[in-house]
Amino acid sequence: MKRENPRTDIASRKRFDRVELLRLVKVGSKVLVDKEGNLPGRGVYLKKDIASLELALKKKAFERAFRRPLNEEEISSIKEAL
Repeated sequence: MKRENPRTDIASRKRFDRVELLRLVKVGSKVLVDKEGNLPGRGVYLKKDIASLELALKKKAFERAFRRPLNEEEISSIKEAL
């Protein structure tokens, strides 16, 4: 079966369907969870599990993608969305 709209997980660097991933977007100076997938701004995809979030934080993947570390408020909003 053909996969539709594959995207790369920021933590594992593996490709998944968009429905398996959570989109995070930098809008201005804030990093937001993009539940609808239509916010403007620089976006990255994270697999929808806590292990992927922990791996991305450990690898400092968000710091590279957004050019700044995530604050505690942003991390907690991502955990809620997972």
